[in-house]
Amino acid sequence: MELLATVLFAAALSAGDGAVEPTPDARAAVVADTDRMNAHTFDVRARFANALPNERHRLYGADYAAKGDWGDALKQFRLAARYADKYSQHRISLMYWHGVGVPRDPALAYAWADLAAERLYPTFAILREKMWAELSDAERERALQEGATLYAQYGDKVAKPRLEKAMLRAKGRITGSRVGNVDGRLIVMANPSGLNAYDGAGSVDLAPMYDEWRLNPKRYWAAEDAIWKHGNVEVGPTTKANPDD
Repeated sequence: MELLATVLFAAALSAGDGAVEPTPDARAAVVADTDRMNAHTFDVRARFANALPNERHRLYGADYAAKGDWGDALKQFRLAARYADKYSQHRISLMYWHGVGVPRDPALAYAWADLAAERLYPTFAILREKMWAELSDAERERALQEGATLYAQYGDKVAKPRLEKAMLRAKGRITGSRVGNVDGRLIVMANPSGLNAYDGAGSVDLAPMYDEWRLNPKRYWAAEDAIWKHGNVEVGPTTKANPDD
């Protein structure tokens, strides 16, 4: 599983202008560095994400965001959000906060941020609190109302089972077994487009996409928790406390 490493965090609270067509500053606050990828990288990631709808729609959303296609980006992030994808829920909150692809709506932005922080991942939880501090009393009241509606459709209680069912279906499609059994003899290779299908040069080994943990709900959620609670977030280069040391 490859989670997007760069989380838009400290810059997430610069004001948007309320327009659907984003300002350069708003666009910069919503697009992640990891959204930008070449065609080959996108193809490889898409193949690995094929069995997991949260990862697949998150990847498509990131690709659309990099291109400035905000309507499709929002659509894809919403689809990923239905499968308990906290990063995609976070991205939606930023779009509403900055008015990128949608009219600026701080109350709805907070509701999505609260949903993204449901598992108390530190980055998302801190951002949620910063948003809350900037809301008016009326916006806070509406944010709570919007949040109740979102949780009913996107909260872990209903969204995690959706992904778990998708994992079960993916197991059943694995070559050689209708019940999802895989042994070490399974080898899957795919060549990037334009290369000779019978030439191993440039091929991509897809066997890891069937690693047991990726289709095991308990292990998959544990991996997400480990990544989002303990790092894999770019915070910039370190510096010495004493330059003379």
